[in-house]
Amino acid sequence: QQEGNYGDESEIEAYVGPMRSLADMEGGIAVAESALHVLAGPSLVAPGRGLFLSIYNEYEGEDEDQGDNESIVEEVVIPQGTPLCGYARGYFSSEEAGDKSVSFMFSTDALVFFQKQLMGIGDAIAAAAAGSNSNDNGNGGVARGPKDLLWGHIVEFDEKSGRLLSIVPDKDFDARIFIPDREDSENEFAATCLGIYANDLAYDADNENEERYFEISDQNNILQLIWRLAKNEQTGMLIPTWPVVIARKDFRLVNTVPMEVGLQYGFQYWNSFQGNK
Repeated sequence: QQEGNYGDESEIEAYVGPMRSLADMEGGIAVAESALHVLAGPSLVAPGRGLFLSIYNEYEGEDEDQGDNESIVEEVVIPQGTPLCGYARGYFSSEEAGDKSVSFMFSTDALVFFQKQLMGIGDAIAAAAAGSNSNDNGNGGVARGPKDLLWGHIVEFDEKSGRLLSIVPDKDFDARIFIPDREDSENEFAATCLGIYANDLAYDADNENEERYFEISDQNNILQLIWRLAKNEQTGMLIPTWPVVIARKDFRLVNTVPMEVGLQYGFQYWNSFQGNK
């Protein structure tokens, strides 16, 4: 698992975001090993819900005498690349539906989760190819083509050197839009589905400057969306399962009160949004 490149944790800036009371939260999870609350509640920046983080102590809500004061967590550092929650379960379509759909498209520098690890897409393809070569997986020893390595993409991969040469979306493939299942009310606050509530904390309807948008986003949006991949054991192809929300950079939490955290939607997204209003 990739970890943040921090030396002195005190140099990592404490995150400060829009705050709500814990009593306002509608659901979420406690990650005890990370002393972290991942919560959903009414957003302070957009209609509907938002995603919130705060420090979690094991003895919250219990009699103080039951807990060891020395064990109370006062701050946590979340390394870059730490998985925080899933985005949502859903299905793939050729058409967008709603404002939470996610495109399944890659460039050579993309990060993914594969085999429970954060890695580059090239490393994931290399790992899948190595496993297919050793296990054969029903391919009969026949070399796989550029469309057989990653679902919906054309991939040039040098198996001898293990290098990813290029990756482009397959134009003949159109069902690459992930549509979250918004009807799954039983799991709306499950660890696999909380990420869908993350809003873009850089959006400003009055700001039409792309450079300024990305400056604000770099400061305010501490989350990143990446894809979790699995290997089809019959074909050896990498296939998508669902998006995952990770820490985009190292950050420090000192708050026990939930603070809203953000995910960059992109300047083009908001341009399109304004054009469709």
